[in-house]
Amino acid sequence: MASVSAPVRDGRGVVIAAISVSGPIDRMGRRPGVRWAADLLSAADALTRRL
Repeated sequence: MASVSAPVRDGRGVVIAAISVSGPIDRMGRRPGVRWAADLLSAADALTRRL
């Protein structure tokens, strides 16, 4: 198994949640952070802006 996560923050910058992706290493890749980090950070930033 492999997973990557990113924090979701409130208007004050306090972490209030997290989003993540996880799956078998053969589907996620040996370095899942390289593949998924940018997408997760973008999604977390979008959620943060909406809060």
